[in-house]
Amino acid sequence: MPRAPFDLPFRGRDDELSRVRRVLDHASRGGNALLVVEGPPGTGKTRLLQACAQEAVRLGFRVPDETCVRRQLPSLGRCKVPGVGRTGRIGRPGLRRMPVLVLIDEADHLGADAVDALLARGAAPHGVPTVWAVAHRSGRSCESLAAVLSTRCGYVERLTLGALAPGVITALATGALGAPPSPSLRQLIEKAGGHPRITAELLLGLQEEGAVETGSGLAHPTSTRLPERLHRRIEETMACYSRACCQLLSVAAVLGRELDYEILAPMLRTAPSALIPLAEEACAMGAVAGDGGRTVFRNELMREILAEAVPAALQRALRREAEALRTARAAGLPAPGPAGTAAPAPAEPPEATAWDLLNDRQAAVVRLVKAGLTNQQIARRLDVSPHTVNYHLRRLFRSFGVRSRIDLLSAVEQRVLPGRAVPAGTRYARS
Repeated sequence: MPRAPFDLPFRGRDDELSRVRRVLDHASRGGNALLVVEGPPGTGKTRLLQACAQEAVRLGFRVPDETCVRRQLPSLGRCKVPGVGRTGRIGRPGLRRMPVLVLIDEADHLGADAVDALLARGAAPHGVPTVWAVAHRSGRSCESLAAVLSTRCGYVERLTLGALAPGVITALATGALGAPPSPSLRQLIEKAGGHPRITAELLLGLQEEGAVETGSGLAHPTSTRLPERLHRRIEETMACYSRACCQLLSVAAVLGRELDYEILAPMLRTAPSALIPLAEEACAMGAVAGDGGRTVFRNELMREILAEAVPAALQRALRREAEALRTARAAGLPAPGPAGTAAPAPAEPPEATAWDLLNDRQAAVVRLVKAGLTNQQIARRLDVSPHTVNYHLRRLFRSFGVRSRIDLLSAVEQRVLPGRAVPAGTRYARS
């Protein structure tokens, strides 16, 4: 009986594992390190953390389990600490001087209290060389994680996970199905665009529904219907997107593989500029890819399932509207609105906020100022000199046109952008 795809050996990440070993080697020689793993949902971030832990245990590291980590950092919230299987060294007393690997998955949920605890403990909270390995979704790097990244960790390595190479996907399919895929099945698998989880769910779903058979030494599909398991996985993935991004992708999926923003903007009753953050979200989450000239769906399976979820009558209406817009554009006419009326004026894109203009270090300083810390305390938290804190605050004062910490916080909280004066008499109320 062929194994389920998720039980297959970890494949296709040799370069990433090599960089992981360099991080662990740095800690083995007495240094502290931070390993950041990011990527769209389903690209194997958790499995890479687990592989990192297995390698760390082999090298003689201690890897605290979730109970131990949460005891040290009770404010982890929805963050997770991946399990690493059966290893006799994890958390065992008597191994106190061994280097430590701390795993934090879904670190985009890292709360401010947990970050404060991390900063207070410093780079090596256990008094021994420590590697912090954190994973988060692309496009979800938050202020809390930025504060962690801004601390001094000795050695920082960032890994970005994407699609797997075609040869790796073929090996994955062969191992899952017990035979190499036939040309027709390979064509279906290629529609996943090398996405690890979507590919695995497709293969496992075909097995569950008896929609694949092996003959003549090859695995052949026996149905053109996509497995229900894959539909559920895509629905779960879309729950991670904003509502506006889901709407953009659903409409675009009906119209074809390429996203035509000149057509999508009037259909969504907005300006093309307002689609920029939605397109960035879709790219960061792995749904689409851009080459500078075009934006297309990264995998056809996702597009097909999104399009199928739209009722057939609504699909026809969307295609008619898109065709009317293309016809008007070709003729140089104004874009028609619904039922032949003139299209409403596009909505103004949202203004940038003051927080958007702060770099990671500035955001960390402002957050700690907001918490009521003195310059000396901020310096200790960020492991920098008080002079450096004063330097950042002076630059922030000049940028926002203010003269005090209170006015700076007021400007940031009220989204007053640099160059705009703070309203007279405004004061920041501590929370």
